[in-house]
Amino acid sequence: MTDVVKLGPGAPVPALVKGARALLRQGRVAGALRACEWAIAQAPDNPEAHFHHGNALKADGQLDEAEIAYRRAATLAPNAAPVWHNLGGLLLASGRAEQAEDAFRKTLALDDRNPETHRNLGIALQAQDRLDDAIDAYGSALNRAPGWPSASSNLVQALLAADRAKEAVVICDEWLAANPGHVEGLALKCCCLNEAGDKKALGELLDFDRFVVERTIDAPQGYESIDAFNAALADFVLSHPTLKLPPESDPTYHHPKLHITDEILGESEGPMAALEKIMNDCVEDYWSRMGEDPSHPFLANKPESWKISAWSVVLQGEGNLVPHIHLDGYLGGSYYVKVPKDVMNKKKKQGWFELGRPPEELVLRKKPRVRALQPLPGKMLQFPGYFYHRTTPYQSAEGEIRITIAFDVVPT
Repeated sequence: MTDVVKLGPGAPVPALVKGARALLRQGRVAGALRACEWAIAQAPDNPEAHFHHGNALKADGQLDEAEIAYRRAATLAPNAAPVWHNLGGLLLASGRAEQAEDAFRKTLALDDRNPETHRNLGIALQAQDRLDDAIDAYGSALNRAPGWPSASSNLVQALLAADRAKEAVVICDEWLAANPGHVEGLALKCCCLNEAGDKKALGELLDFDRFVVERTIDAPQGYESIDAFNAALADFVLSHPTLKLPPESDPTYHHPKLHITDEILGESEGPMAALEKIMNDCVEDYWSRMGEDPSHPFLANKPESWKISAWSVVLQGEGNLVPHIHLDGYLGGSYYVKVPKDVMNKKKKQGWFELGRPPEELVLRKKPRVRALQPLPGKMLQFPGYFYHRTTPYQSAEGEIRITIAFDVVPT
């Protein structure tokens, strides 16, 4: 392990640059910054020192300073493709798509082998509403990295936006051939099939009757009723030290009244330990119910080994979850601990669990195939991880909270 303290400010510049790179890989950003500063103090015209200084500054959140460092490196070494590539990434992240495009094109003029540069160029072009050019760039990325999920996702979404759903289905098939059972690949294929009007294939993939299991659990040993068990779970969740409102920049943020915990499994006793055992039993039962079917991509690629990851979602008197999938979870589930009276209204379907509706950011034209399920205390739902799902908006007249414990079956 490189130790920048041992190197010191008088160490040779190549050693400092190498040390900065190693420290940054280890996540030791402050040390990497010091190493670069010492290198630049000795050799102000060393492009590598400025390049890695830019990387360290970016990792530290000093984006303006990072851009200055990258541009200094580009001036000193105009033929260094990695410098232009990283500068383009910084510009893209800051919303300057046209400048990012220019940086990526300079990168590709020097070295066109990196699929990530082609993909990033596509993102920059799509941000400028140049869909056809973006599609070509994503295709170039996939030509260099066939089946790459990130580029496949970009290309499929761009094709959907361009109203070229049948082509998007082909890309999904290539994606899934290279990555069998890929959750996002299956999720987007459902969207593509719907847009392409292939109801039969969509019905087989997005089969609510076959793959969604609703069950009411019994109170575990030590609890006189399911109400008593849920009350203990509610106390556990509401007092959990990680329960918080995520920042808006966090992927788990959905609504200002939605609080979420970190991982909550691993208790050796108490209500969560009892629920964890129930979850494991239900997962085993789910796979047993489904049986074997090598012709269906979901069942053909079910994990041979897995673990459960769980967290709690608390809506405080109102709110919703937007449509989403969990990329790590092959099979998803929800257990309902506390459900407000307003959610019990079957006409309004407030705060219900809805499957099948894609995210709004996807450019789609046809009505999706959806199913809404009523949450009830003591009910557990299980569904394939590639089914987009959401919680419909609700507002409790009495400010009642809604508590769910969500879980994923994560392949190991």
